[in-house]
Amino acid sequence: MEAKTKIRFVFHKPKGERGVGKAIVGWTWLLGLFYNWKVLKYNYSHEEVWLPDEQGRFCKCNNEGICWTRKKDRTTAPMIFGRCFSSTTRGDAEGVRFAPAVNVLGNHLRRWDYIECEVDSERLEVVLEEANKLVGAKYDFRGIFGFVLPLPIQNDKKWYCSEICGWLKFLLRVDNKRRKRVSPRRAAYLLSKKYGQPKPCLGSLITVKP
Repeated sequence: MEAKTKIRFVFHKPKGERGVGKAIVGWTWLLGLFYNWKVLKYNYSHEEVWLPDEQGRFCKCNNEGICWTRKKDRTTAPMIFGRCFSSTTRGDAEGVRFAPAVNVLGNHLRRWDYIECEVDSERLEVVLEEANKLVGAKYDFRGIFGFVLPLPIQNDKKWYCSEICGWLKFLLRVDNKRRKRVSPRRAAYLLSKKYGQPKPCLGSLITVKP
């Protein structure tokens, strides 16, 4: 029997978006309004792949699936594990990168939703080796405006978030199509048809003593 690993595709809700994120939200809303109104409910500006830690954990949760937090030095920080993979200009990034999930999701966990699926563990290892080779590739600013054009305008050596997440989905057989032109909205819509509706990464914070 093949070993399976749970992974999550996480989508950022556009609260407080600026720059590229704000442009993606507005552009994809307009496209959805005219081409596929069903994607409008998936109001997302960015997509990441959330990979669990070596113990298969994403976060420390109670029996209801609500993430716990630990109080330390008068602050409350989510106990988040694993790492994220995507292409982004957020923070110091300039394109494709891996980053600790707590750094990507931790400060604003309420702004993220996820869709979880299972993939073949051995295949995941091979795909992550290929993903590592792409680390450092630049962000494809021009490509995000080619979501629905008949011909791609993106640079084959550059990537935007839902494009590289789509590449990974195809290699992992999460999606049976290689989608070179796909927005975060449409990515969530397509994934939800197979794996269910997005769930909030955090319903509420529960503080526990250290």
